[in-house]
Amino acid sequence: MRRLAVVLVLLALLLDGFGPVPPASAQEAVVTRTLALARGSDRPLPTTLWYRGHLTGRHPIILFSHGLGGLPRQFAPLAAGWAEAGYVVAAPAYPHTNGLVRVDRRDIPQQHLDAAYVIEAVRALDRAAGDPLAGRLDVNRVGAVGFSAGGTTTLGLFGPGHPAYLRAGVTISGRRPATFGGPPAPLLFLHGDRDRVVPLRAGREAYRLAPPSKQFVIVRGGRHGEFLRPGGPQYGRVSAQILAFLQANVPLAGL
Repeated sequence: MRRLAVVLVLLALLLDGFGPVPPASAQEAVVTRTLALARGSDRPLPTTLWYRGHLTGRHPIILFSHGLGGLPRQFAPLAAGWAEAGYVVAAPAYPHTNGLVRVDRRDIPQQHLDAAYVIEAVRALDRAAGDPLAGRLDVNRVGAVGFSAGGTTTLGLFGPGHPAYLRAGVTISGRRPATFGGPPAPLLFLHGDRDRVVPLRAGREAYRLAPPSKQFVIVRGGRHGEFLRPGGPQYGRVSAQILAFLQANVPLAGL
């Protein structure tokens, strides 16, 4: 019995060092993998994917963009929720604004080109023999979501000449891009009214310049994105709003 107790203690310490172990059902529900993408030698774009472990039918793509000093893994609960709903989620780490490099905010205007590149690379997996996503992507239904500088990057995707498969976008605490244009696509703006990093007025200005159809939602008492943290009092409502918008405008047809 004493030996068994020691083994159990050691096992508990080992597991604690790696963090909590999710139940088997949670491990099987969503797969996470990383694509080693790059848009040129100076623009590495390691991209994290989340999707259901057992795919049937065809699944729309959601591109997620982090903010300054951010990383895709910080938004894993949101991404996993979208994957559980049936989307294939792709989140690049942008080369000059992610949390592992010296952040250069001057690079933000380039990021919508990175985002567009990643979308095309993920769409191409539908034709990649042997890839788990081959034949499982709805390449004509793509949405984009972004936070802070990533929200600005998201809006930048909806410029002149953007592809018709880009169906809808969500910007969270973002600013306006250089320009809007291209085929009409619904846009959802979410912004905290106590945001001191990107003031509410900046979000309203982006909304004013955006073409219809569009919706502006104020997160009452919200600061700069803490409402995206699971367990917070506003997370459930905000995450549900985002998912409902995606389901309405980037529909999960046939799933």
